[in-house]
Amino acid sequence: MTSAPEIVFPPVEVRTRKGRTLRVREYDFRDFGALVEMYKHFEPKRGAQGLPPPDVPRIAHWLDKLQRKSSALVALEGQKVVAHAILCPMSATCVEFSVFVHQDYRQDGLGTTISDMTLNWAQQMAMSQVFLTTELSNFAALCLFRKLGFLMTSNYGDECEMKLDLASLAGAESQAA
Repeated sequence: MTSAPEIVFPPVEVRTRKGRTLRVREYDFRDFGALVEMYKHFEPKRGAQGLPPPDVPRIAHWLDKLQRKSSALVALEGQKVVAHAILCPMSATCVEFSVFVHQDYRQDGLGTTISDMTLNWAQQMAMSQVFLTTELSNFAALCLFRKLGFLMTSNYGDECEMKLDLASLAGAESQAA
């Protein structure tokens, strides 16, 4: 079985609605300490299916396991990580998507920007489907994911699963051009 070629995400400078200039780039192992620091101060703790973990040892363990199997983008203000978007493989053409934006940077367009960049990156990696799970009470996340084209596929308890078919999204974009 051949693996898909590695697609490098080049660093991009973005400007938020509030005028902040941030750099979005592919996660690098040297970002580990800054990422732990973001999650150390992240609120609400355990707000998304128990993530992020509540304390530094568990945060470090979670991120260590995650970085071994996933691809991720980070948004930085200087050396400070302020957002983290993750693509975790489910199969050769399917990924699970998660995005975390530090509370001081929400309602500024950053969640939309980094999510859109991450989904485009997944397309470049030849992924065809993206899944995610979110809390039904997280109205901001549900609104964002619907805006990005995700459709709800199921719900159970307080959570729902959503799916984005990147292949049909690419087809719709090429027809619009």
